[in-house]
Amino acid sequence: MAIIDLSQAITTDMPLFSADWPRPTVTPYLSHTQAAFSGRYAGTTVEISFAQFITSIGTYLDAPFHFNPHGATIDRLDLGQLVLPGVVLRLPGLPPRHPIPPDAIAGRDVAGKAVLFQTGWSAYWGRDHYAEHPFLSEELAVALRNAGARLVGVDFMLADDPDNPRRPAHVTLLNGNILIVENLTGLADLPDGPFTFHAVPAKVAGAAAFPVRAYAITP
Repeated sequence: MAIIDLSQAITTDMPLFSADWPRPTVTPYLSHTQAAFSGRYAGTTVEISFAQFITSIGTYLDAPFHFNPHGATIDRLDLGQLVLPGVVLRLPGLPPRHPIPPDAIAGRDVAGKAVLFQTGWSAYWGRDHYAEHPFLSEELAVALRNAGARLVGVDFMLADDPDNPRRPAHVTLLNGNILIVENLTGLADLPDGPFTFHAVPAKVAGAAAFPVRAYAITP
């Protein structure tokens, strides 16, 4: 058995969808030094961290509520939606801002699976070119929904064309109760054979999206 990490780290200088978003922070709420002088610990110290960030950050999962006001929030998702058999679709060499067509899944069994699109775009993480990513066409989103996919993951910033305010991939997939994971990495390490994909967020009540530690387990 092998465990393959597919997640980007959350850091203060990480790529964000918008330059207007606040940078994530992780600071000590109680530091080891403060704990040493608190009088509450003997022979040891403790650090308690305080984290603050927008939830659509890093490798994160979109719940249906993200684009559907009547859809399930993060805390209402069943674990069976978050741990799934996976299939990886390898699409190297796509040009910037290229719509991925529906024939990307032609002949592939995606029913009941997490469908992960490996474009190689995660190689640009931290560079300006990362924002010039390909995206899922509306026709592909419809094809994924009709073929019975349960989760769609991409190794770039946004499943949709950032210039399209309709966000058809998000709307089609999330309204079909198909979850979305963005900013994956390491998909080249996945086998062509069977694996199990895990993308479980913290159970945060009311959240529309939340970071995950995405990974795959191979036989």
